[in-house]
Amino acid sequence: MVNDHADDTGLRFALQVTGFELATEPPAPDTPLARILAYATEHGYENLTDEHFDMAKLGLL
Repeated sequence: MVNDHADDTGLRFALQVTGFELATEPPAPDTPLARILAYATEHGYENLTDEHFDMAKLGLL
């Protein structure tokens, strides 16, 4: 039997310790993360720069 979902207990713990959590659902549409993901889907992840993240936080992306 193949487990498509690897055991991510270590990852969840590391994220929790650093103040983050592993998302299981897509981000709300009008959030900086959603804007970054939409941009990256259209233009490619390799084209993201720090400026894109700044623009997404300001709602300009």
